[in-house]
Amino acid sequence: MCQIITFLTDKEFLQNFLSTLIGSGTALLVFYLTIRNEKKKSTELKEQETENRMRNFDNLVSSSISHAEGTIQNLNEIITLYNSNNLDFQLLRFAPNKSFERLDELLKNEDYFQSFVQKYGYSKVDTFNKISLEIDYFNMQINELWKMFEKAQNFDYERKVKFKNMSSNILNLLAKLTIRTDTGIPAEDLEKLNTHLYNFHQLSEENKTLKDLYDFNRLILNDVLIKHYKNLNITDILEEIRESSILFDEIIKQLNHHKENLISIKNEMNNALTSYILDTEK
Repeated sequence: MCQIITFLTDKEFLQNFLSTLIGSGTALLVFYLTIRNEKKKSTELKEQETENRMRNFDNLVSSSISHAEGTIQNLNEIITLYNSNNLDFQLLRFAPNKSFERLDELLKNEDYFQSFVQKYGYSKVDTFNKISLEIDYFNMQINELWKMFEKAQNFDYERKVKFKNMSSNILNLLAKLTIRTDTGIPAEDLEKLNTHLYNFHQLSEENKTLKDLYDFNRLILNDVLIKHYKNLNITDILEEIRESSILFDEIIKQLNHHKENLISIKNEMNNALTSYILDTEK
């Protein structure tokens, strides 16, 4: 027993023991501090990644709101133009803004959902889902709007080309009528017809509108031809004027219908934008 006490109180033993203890404690402390530092760095990195993602998200949201506002403004301008001129097709202004498409891609990434929840909490999950649906709506609506304009423009162009061809045929038939001697139409009416044709041809081709062609056809019909509707020599002309008049009315009706569709889309987009702005304010 005395030997054990002597051994434990031996100065050299105590020095060695304390040195070992201090060395082990230092190693453990260094290990602990290293682990804590790495955790801190990892936490800071995740927080930085979250901030970067949400900053990118917020920037795209701001850009997408501007895009939606610009599209609605463009629709307003087009509708106003149709109110004063329902014959010329109005084009949708191109906006090189892909923010809704980029947001759609971002929200497919689980990391963005996690970052959103980390920043705003789980109580905002429903808001995140609603924002996702609103982005889907604008993304699809804007894409469909372009398709709608392209289809409507092509349809409008084809019908206007057809109307111009019909009007050109009417002019040719009228010109032939003036040089025939067996039409059964009195000379004074043929003189009227010649005068109308001459006046019409004084207009430059560049300045002749569809309305000019339509008005000329109706003028010839009402001022010269209608009184001779039983004359078989002008049956084909009367039929062509009738068909062209129907087509002209259909062109206007189609553009009016197009305008009403744009009003409906504009109002719908306006309501959706109001909701989108409120939701993205979090």
